[in-house]
Amino acid sequence: MSGALMALAGAAGAGGGTGVVITPTPSWVAIYDTDTGSTNTPAILGITTAISISLAKSGGGTLFYNLNGGFNLYTGAFTVHAGDTLGFIIDNSMSGTKTGTITVTNLSNGSAAVASVAYTVFSSGHV
Repeated sequence: MSGALMALAGAAGAGGGTGVVITPTPSWVAIYDTDTGSTNTPAILGITTAISISLAKSGGGTLFYNLNGGFNLYTGAFTVHAGDTLGFIIDNSMSGTKTGTITVTNLSNGSAAVASVAYTVFSSGHV
């Protein structure tokens, strides 16, 4: 599936999974910032049991996630409960410009793609 089609599938809540579906699908804004950029933090609704979320990024920068206001370095899948808020952060304190896509996957729904979030983060010290 191409990146554009995967983004559309994620935005529609599709992905072919067979498990705990997040409904409605959260909508994260693209990241465009200097040094550290972040998305909004929508609530995860429409689930009745905890789910496991995995992230992947296609570009540079350091990936963090914001779960209920707590910032965490992404090192692997994590658990999300109904009503939790979730957002994403890319840190680029090194150099140049980091661009890419964060792919959000619901491991509790057959590894279905939930969303793709584009990012561009500049470095103020090394543009």
